[in-house]
Amino acid sequence: MLPNTPPGLPIIGASGWRYIAEEDSGAVWKAQRGNGGWELVLDWAPYVSERLVVIGDDGKSAGRYYTITIGSDTLTKSLADLRTADGWNDFSDDSGAASRTIREVLINIVTDQGKRLPRTPVVSHTGWHHLSDTGLTYVYADGRTYPAGCRVRIIGAPEPLRRAAEPLQRTASTAECQQAISDISAHGWASLMALSVGARSLGHTLRPVAATFIIDAAPNSGKTSAANVGRSLLLTPRPKPWPPVPTKGMNSTVTDIECAIDFEGDMPTLLDDIPLTHASSGAEIRDMERKLEHIIRAAGNATEIKGRRNRDLTPKPGNRVRSVPLIAAQMLPSSMQESLYRRSVVAYLSRDGGEVDWRWYKNGGGQLLTVPLRTIGDRIIAHLHALEEPDSYLEELETQALKQLTPHLSVLPSTSSDAMEGVVTAAAAMLAGLGLVAAVTDHKMSDLIEVVAAPLADSLAQQALRMHQQSTIQDDVTAAVGEVLRQALSRRRAHICDAKGTVGPVVPGHSEQEQGVITSRNGSSWEGKGPALYWLPDRGPALGITSSNLNMLLKESGDPRVNTYSDRVLPEVLLRVGLAYRNTTQKDRVASHRVRVGVDSLRLILLKAEFVMEL
Repeated sequence: MLPNTPPGLPIIGASGWRYIAEEDSGAVWKAQRGNGGWELVLDWAPYVSERLVVIGDDGKSAGRYYTITIGSDTLTKSLADLRTADGWNDFSDDSGAASRTIREVLINIVTDQGKRLPRTPVVSHTGWHHLSDTGLTYVYADGRTYPAGCRVRIIGAPEPLRRAAEPLQRTASTAECQQAISDISAHGWASLMALSVGARSLGHTLRPVAATFIIDAAPNSGKTSAANVGRSLLLTPRPKPWPPVPTKGMNSTVTDIECAIDFEGDMPTLLDDIPLTHASSGAEIRDMERKLEHIIRAAGNATEIKGRRNRDLTPKPGNRVRSVPLIAAQMLPSSMQESLYRRSVVAYLSRDGGEVDWRWYKNGGGQLLTVPLRTIGDRIIAHLHALEEPDSYLEELETQALKQLTPHLSVLPSTSSDAMEGVVTAAAAMLAGLGLVAAVTDHKMSDLIEVVAAPLADSLAQQALRMHQQSTIQDDVTAAVGEVLRQALSRRRAHICDAKGTVGPVVPGHSEQEQGVITSRNGSSWEGKGPALYWLPDRGPALGITSSNLNMLLKESGDPRVNTYSDRVLPEVLLRVGLAYRNTTQKDRVASHRVRVGVDSLRLILLKAEFVMEL
């Protein structure tokens, strides 16, 4: 090639650079100044074989990926990955790509090739998607689709999950499926309920269920066996069918859990196992309560699990709950708020109560269900796809389930009707999954629900009692603390200060007496007696007080609702009942805050001011 003959193709966006990129060879040149020649910069170039476009929840493009070959390595990389040195370091034959200038040239080479390739849609979670080419499409964790053969890729599947989702060597007959459902029904209602939750999860996007299903059971009571029945509709662990592949363990970090939940859309989930005992520390209980708060509230409110921001602080799409979360727990936190119970359906299991015949599952019964359950899962997906109006269909199933469950609800406490209304509605929505199971196995939905309805109602009655206990505890403590502090202020046994520590009537709309202050003798300042409550309007608004001072006032009051706590325990109690603000920056001091008051840095409990003073 003559020195002044331009080699290869021009690199759009990088004037004076040219390249050749082929699957087994390539090169990158740069124009030499003055003599019209070309300098060989790299004896390789990235070869692009696929352009992958991520489809967001709104159906629009949400990112780009490219399948790139360099030497003997073929990897799929996002455009964001390629902007960093680490993104290129995964290729073993990429010598010379360390500088930012070279990386920018290489990115232009990748995007130049990509624009000549067809767009392959990519999704970042399993489940139902509306694709421009094929319409409503279900995407499995291993990349298969229903209808089969759709041009779409899935990214982000953990390898154990992807392998578990691969199809089995055969499918079951209708007779085998019917026998499997009969076996499940005969070996405990909780397993059939978990199957219903798993089946209903397959249509979550088509008609969401705004609740979480929780199995609360002691160790060795069969909770994981029951949960795995629903999970087995789509997943068979390899190389052995036990233990199941969980969505995530509850001992994982909040971020790990939310990312795993976000990926598993429209499929049975399993968050296993809440490992609390009566001997668990306060920190362990708080950590588990925080995780449940994120999961259950996001599921119940259809919101992001945690809000996220880009580097420029603009909103970034967050992770969401895309199925019905199924959580297995050997004990729920004693401090779990009533509002979380309202967004959950709890199945209480005993070790030998017959809710789950775990011995049958352990001795081979569970393995016999493998092929039939996978067949039922695939049939439900095909059944939902064939419906013209799946939303209306699922709504009708929920109506039928509620109608059949209602006669059994007489066991609920008479005082719980309002509190349990949403829970009962969620339970009926989950029971609708048995309608899907019945439709693809030629069973009667009513026969399946009859197995579950009465024991489920008994379990809901236990949940109602627990909710009432939590509500009573919260209301009693909140009311008592507010009464004690208001009396202490009005009787001048405590007083208000501002954020600088200056005494004065700084709370708007309240008199000097209500704030525990009087003018000094010379009239030039304010005076107060007893402990200080610091008015912090920019922190909630909040009233800050030290734990020892607050506990002294509570004990002096003699109020039996709040005069038995120690200084160490009190902040956690107030946080648990929702009276205090949580510290989100210090993991080990979540119930108190370090606050600058004048020249001092004080450790304060930040009480929600509206519970103490009318604002």
